[in-house]
Amino acid sequence: MGEEKRATTRRRTLRAAKIVYGDYRYIVDCVVRDASAAGVRIRCNHANEIPHEFYIYDPTEHTLRKAEVVWRREMELGLHFVAGPVNVLESPDPRYARFRFM
Repeated sequence: MGEEKRATTRRRTLRAAKIVYGDYRYIVDCVVRDASAAGVRIRCNHANEIPHEFYIYDPTEHTLRKAEVVWRREMELGLHFVAGPVNVLESPDPRYARFRFM
């Protein structure tokens, strides 16, 4: 088996999320397949069309996090978080207003 390269433990999950890019104009549905404190593995249609950096929105926790793609495989992306989470319900930033109702 291959050597584990993650610095933090990952946990399996099956949770809906959204990929957000293009100055918050474009939103693509995805599913989080596993997660750790440092990143997530997601599954989505058209994974090859997703940009290298984007935000991932977690509607369960109402958070947006900036992420970058570490690897791509067909319909899956491995992401590394490059910033901490922002709670859209608590943030005064008007760009996040649309996420309060998702």
